[in-house]
Amino acid sequence: MNITGAIFDFDGTLFDSMHVWKGIRYKFFERIGLKLTKEDEEIFKGLYLSESIPLAIERFNLNKTAEDLMNELFAYIKELYLVDAVPKNDIIDFLERLKEKGVKMGIATATGESALIALLEKFDMLHYFSAIYSTFTVGAAKTEPKVYGVVLDAIGTDKETTWVFEDALYAATTAKANGYNVVGIYDRSEPNTDELKELVDIYIHNYSEIDL
Repeated sequence: MNITGAIFDFDGTLFDSMHVWKGIRYKFFERIGLKLTKEDEEIFKGLYLSESIPLAIERFNLNKTAEDLMNELFAYIKELYLVDAVPKNDIIDFLERLKEKGVKMGIATATGESALIALLEKFDMLHYFSAIYSTFTVGAAKTEPKVYGVVLDAIGTDKETTWVFEDALYAATTAKANGYNVVGIYDRSEPNTDELKELVDIYIHNYSEIDL
């Protein structure tokens, strides 16, 4: 594996945390006192969080900005993370191996930075990463390559020797289509594992499987 840079997804890739996100928007809406009807649930179904928050403000006449409400949401996610999320199998040993090899590491995530930083600090993993950017900060979901490009610029490695680590097919597809080497990581939350295996350069269940 010719690698000088590594860009990691967070949920399902660095951490076993995808279960935290199951039904998260509805739990959060209930937490802030909103009662959703079946019609409401259908309207919000399938939307990105970045789309759900402004819609909720409009639909329920909330006296809050999208930024304020998103910050509340990520504060809630942070609480859940710190109780119920753990590192993926063998990931800390793998990060140590990358560090010893001099590989620069960053994170490209769909989660607000403050929430995941708290979890990385809990497990003494923050020091491995020189750049952490969320899709909310860069203003584009992982259906676009922008967040990978921002992290790549920040860690300063060549694209040809920078590998993206993803558990989700849609995000891996974006990275692969934009010239990155991609490692696919198994996570039980991803229903399209066969397609992911076919797409990526390397597919693993545990990080111990990767020969550096």
